[in-house]
Amino acid sequence: MLKEKIVKEVRKRGFITFDRFVEVCLYDREFGYYTKKRIKTGLGEDFVTAPEVSKSFGKTVANYLKRRVEELSLPLKILELGGGKGFLAKDVVETLNPESYTVLEVREKPKWLKGVKWVKSLKEVEPFEGVVLSNEFFDAFPFKRIKKTEGELREVVIRERDGELYEDTVPFSGELPCQIGEGEEYCLFTGWEDFLRELSGKLKRGVFLTFDYGGKCREVAGRKSFRAFRKNRLSEDYLKHPEETDLTALVDFDYLSLLLEKTGFKVERLAPQSSFLLENGIEKFIEPGEVPQALMLLVDMGRKFKVLEATRARSR
Repeated sequence: MLKEKIVKEVRKRGFITFDRFVEVCLYDREFGYYTKKRIKTGLGEDFVTAPEVSKSFGKTVANYLKRRVEELSLPLKILELGGGKGFLAKDVVETLNPESYTVLEVREKPKWLKGVKWVKSLKEVEPFEGVVLSNEFFDAFPFKRIKKTEGELREVVIRERDGELYEDTVPFSGELPCQIGEGEEYCLFTGWEDFLRELSGKLKRGVFLTFDYGGKCREVAGRKSFRAFRKNRLSEDYLKHPEETDLTALVDFDYLSLLLEKTGFKVERLAPQSSFLLENGIEKFIEPGEVPQALMLLVDMGRKFKVLEATRARSR
């Protein structure tokens, strides 16, 4: 089981950092939450994403992308990051019939999904012009948890005693992209910059569009950013059931924007998901009987989620 594997690694090292703990919990090949648990094609599990709530989400996104590629004279080629169960890909492909649609995803491709290329690494993606799209992708990276205690920055680590895991802290020697106050905690995603640098080598010119929950630096630092979900509920016992728990944190869009600019993108807009959906005609795509689902996208998710758009000009 996963817990035993983690205990063995902690005993060998003395402790593991929290981002390493998240990486093992989510992506371990044998027991990882994303690689083994959340692989069914149905709904329900520990959380539901916007494309799973209603087809109107994907169709509204498709409607927007159609306009943007025409405005920028781009080919209708789409790379989706973290395609999950394939619901967004299905709705966009059916609406747009793009020249190509590639999904980057560690899980296996759903057998029912047609017209989509499925890859597990950016190395499999040829350089292209077009669109990079994602929903709840950047929150799925491993992250450190940094706390300020008595004026000192300390990072959460995982230790072990008598076969049980527990949290401890050690001094944090790195730098934070966000100032935090006494008693506050900041979740620092690791791997974003390297990934975006590799992505910038693939997207030669085009649009980058991502949806995720979070906010600006001070919004996420001043709230409980780290959350664990198990059996559709917030969980406090994630150390006891690591293979059954989704570990996530709020996205700092200030930091993500900074890294996008650093790797060759130009950030165009950050807005609430609700604003984006209303401005792009979601009402045209809501099917009869889907009003409750649409309200969930616009009100509940609409307030918590943001959409960030960036563009990348052709490099000289």
